[in-house]
Amino acid sequence: MAEVAIEIPGYGTQVGEAPIVLLGPNGSGKTQLAQKIARAQSVCAISAQRRTWVDDNLPVQDEQNLRSHTRSQQDRWRDNAWQQIEDFNFILSTLVQEHTNQLTLNNENAIACNEAVQPVRDSKLMLLQGLWSRLFPKRKLEVSGFFPRVRRLDGSADDAPYHLRQMSDGERTILYMAARVLTAEYPVILVDEPELHMHSRLSVKFWDEAEKLRPDCRFLYVTYDLNFALSRRRATVLIAKLDGATSIVMDEVPSSVATEVLGAATLPFYAKRIFLFEGEQGKGFASEFFSVWFDDDETFTIPSGNRDSVCSAVSGLKTVGLVAADVIGLVDRDFYSDEVLRGVTAGVTVLPVHEIESVLCDQHVVKALASYLGKEPSEIWNDFLNRVRTTFQAKTLNNVVARRVRSRVGDLLDGAFTGAQVVADAAKTGQNHQDTLVNLDLPSKVGSMFAEESRRVADALAGDGTDLLAILPGKHALDILSSVLGLSDVKQLTGLVTSSLDRRRLKPGDSIHSLGHQIETALLLYLPPRIA
Repeated sequence: MAEVAIEIPGYGTQVGEAPIVLLGPNGSGKTQLAQKIARAQSVCAISAQRRTWVDDNLPVQDEQNLRSHTRSQQDRWRDNAWQQIEDFNFILSTLVQEHTNQLTLNNENAIACNEAVQPVRDSKLMLLQGLWSRLFPKRKLEVSGFFPRVRRLDGSADDAPYHLRQMSDGERTILYMAARVLTAEYPVILVDEPELHMHSRLSVKFWDEAEKLRPDCRFLYVTYDLNFALSRRRATVLIAKLDGATSIVMDEVPSSVATEVLGAATLPFYAKRIFLFEGEQGKGFASEFFSVWFDDDETFTIPSGNRDSVCSAVSGLKTVGLVAADVIGLVDRDFYSDEVLRGVTAGVTVLPVHEIESVLCDQHVVKALASYLGKEPSEIWNDFLNRVRTTFQAKTLNNVVARRVRSRVGDLLDGAFTGAQVVADAAKTGQNHQDTLVNLDLPSKVGSMFAEESRRVADALAGDGTDLLAILPGKHALDILSSVLGLSDVKQLTGLVTSSLDRRRLKPGDSIHSLGHQIETALLLYLPPRIA
């Protein structure tokens, strides 16, 4: 691969061979920046406004005129990126002309030397056909002369080939892009919206192949598609800005949060706050709840997996420093020890209750729900506490204690082993680890931990409910609460809460509006304010 320098206004010169991805949302000015790059140096630019219609008969002209037409189309893009580029027929014809010229030259050489004609195996047209067969193994591209066709290899022998104009959008796009890449005359190939009209998997596979076809060129992709940006291995990722670009050094950001980092970096410009939480997009109560809780246009929420991923994402965004928005995270208390939770990343808040479901078991929330459902609030709250105490006994109780102890043991083990215990001698390395475990005195410590955690859980159950929400699993408690309230299941309970908080759908006169106000007031003790 050849090293190629690319001058990027507002950023500087990038020298290397790996692709560059210019990433940004619609309106970020990335196409304008791409035009500036193309004006500053010789670039083969592939416009997003590309017309992929192919005539049944390709134009027959000499190669110089065909290339001249293609160049004129690219020149037009540099000034007017919105205008549609119409060069497909001329590019295909260029490939046919070049292939034909090679055939003719080989034939003339064979006659002159009185030798057998050497076959043409590596013309750009043949490279195009080879790429096509790898992407569409059941379709044969036949470009014989100036009458291109496609033949189905999975049909009957009598099936006639079809014209290129009868191709699907994806097929025509692949053919066009491949032809443009193969006929590129400059060492930089700039592609605006490379994923356009292609299935995501096909797009990734095609551009992997295209980069291999032109090892003498460096690719610069302009896109808003985050998944495509992440698919370009070894790529330098630049975030488009109105006055230039900013680089993300992905090696400095944990790979597990690359999506969160890049996704946040390409936020609309009006976002003032980025909120990261434990969960998965579109799955579970957390995703449903926070999409309603943060309903303003200035807050962007990102479900980020588990606790470690949330902390890494917050740390990564703050380290990269791409966004002016306030970056905050929220993690569940779960079964983690107080010592571990005190050491979470700066900017990440630990819920004072076990998990997000636990906040709905807050006394004020429970009483507000009871009142809305026509039940006596204090009776419901006391019934809920008694039902929890009755449920968390024997094995169910001991399971909570055991999980808290196991978490503490895990913390001890995480901090016990270091790189210094690994030495050149295998036996000594093993002995170092054995000695560490002996020094930890886990058996006696585990016994003490069980006694401590048993008292802590028992005290929480005997209390007024405050400590109970921090100690006991919220999902289990929420299941008990839905039964106490006389609801069919937890889904009906969470649906009632989210409906009451959905300010975009509620009207001031709705009976559920008052419930939402009461729940919001209670939950503000646990959660960030709803408005940035």
